[in-house]
Amino acid sequence: MSLSMNALARDVRLHLYEQLIATAAAPSAADAARALDVREADVEAAFRALADARLIVLHPGTLDVWMAMPFSNVQTPFTVIADGRAYYANCAWDAFGIAAILRADAHIFTTCADCGGAIERKVAGGVLTDTRGVVHFAVPRARWWDDIGFT
Repeated sequence: MSLSMNALARDVRLHLYEQLIATAAAPSAADAARALDVREADVEAAFRALADARLIVLHPGTLDVWMAMPFSNVQTPFTVIADGRAYYANCAWDAFGIAAILRADAHIFTTCADCGGAIERKVAGGVLTDTRGVVHFAVPRARWWDDIGFT
């Protein structure tokens, strides 16, 4: 399957993001197949192609969506509250990305990896209201995909 030319992969990716935005959860391949009225095997192939292109991340050894950046499909230390719904981000950077994608005011909650203290940041009108603090990247950007679950 050529991802760049495959309309189904594009449609699957769009559906995946629509569901993450609407429900804060990614659909299974079976659910996506039903929603798109296509064969489950074709959606599974699209999931694999999207993962191979690093557009999504699957749980190791499964076809379950783990990440569709900036969204996480599992609970993480980075919670984003926007439009009355809680979303999980993969990292601090992605938390701000969720607010941007939703074009919504958001409250972002996490804990300091150094001291364990609570951190809350707000985005209002597309602007970060409190710019205190530091974001620390423990792994150089060029190595993020070596272990994207840790990074």
